[in-house]
Amino acid sequence: MISNQNKNILWIFSHPKPLTIPSYVVGGIMPADYLGIKKIVLLENHNPIKLLDSYNPQCIIVSKVFNSKVFELVVLAKNRGIKIISIYDDWYFPDEFRKNINFPIAQHSNIIVAKTRSAANHIKENINIDCKIIPDPIRFNKEKIFSKISQPLSICWYGMHTNHDTLLNELPSLDNLNLKIELNIISNELEELKAKIKRLTLQNILARYLNWSQNSNFDIIKSSVVILPYPKDKKRFVKSANRIIDSLNLGRFTVLSNVEQFEEFKNYTFFGKISEGILWLTKNPKSAQKITLDGQNYVEKNYSLKNICEKWLKLIN
Repeated sequence: MISNQNKNILWIFSHPKPLTIPSYVVGGIMPADYLGIKKIVLLENHNPIKLLDSYNPQCIIVSKVFNSKVFELVVLAKNRGIKIISIYDDWYFPDEFRKNINFPIAQHSNIIVAKTRSAANHIKENINIDCKIIPDPIRFNKEKIFSKISQPLSICWYGMHTNHDTLLNELPSLDNLNLKIELNIISNELEELKAKIKRLTLQNILARYLNWSQNSNFDIIKSSVVILPYPKDKKRFVKSANRIIDSLNLGRFTVLSNVEQFEEFKNYTFFGKISEGILWLTKNPKSAQKITLDGQNYVEKNYSLKNICEKWLKLIN
């Protein structure tokens, strides 16, 4: 889907290691590569004036902001009549730190983008700015549906360290099921999490720890089940659905907390308490396979990279 028109666009990232930020990968790097949009990493020691002079873009797309140089760039671009599209990941209120970064950029933007309807509504309610909605696409290649449930039950949880609390809150109730569980935890900054889990003195759960990488899909599919607990708080209310989408695309039975922002997936997951979902799975493995297959088909139809990039093209043009 590369076109000459897209060569007049810059996609701006502001973290020194963009590939370590999942929202950058699925919400920026993948669509930029697919559409042939040039990617720029803007750091504190870079010069926004030289950047605009060098590339003379007609449009810039700004992914999640990590430094003050991005605001300088946005002001300069606005003054030059350059179209500005800014993307907001995980922006919840009240979060004064993130508001102080995001709000000035949103005010200078022609279009702002959120990942879900819930996130868009949350922004509208708090700063009275309308958002366009462009979800994250499927990240990994499609895999076969899990084939069987065996003992010990192999379960996977994956996510960044900022979500470790969601896993820790669920472990006691999972342990109380009296099922032997092998829990594969795929994340970053694992040492503190290891210590906290050790203090729980779990009797039925054997935890294994794997560092998150670009190839973590191969670790995820070693388990039949993915658990995705979400507390009902503002911080998680604005999260992308990317882990749900990827888990279903990878053919894993997905146990998802029944939170309103993800009701879209209630027919394709066990949508309820995590421990109850695991217990249900052990009694209904065939039904779980059917639900997962339906979910895989659903995300393939609605969240393919091609589908999401068509939304981006429409927005850009």
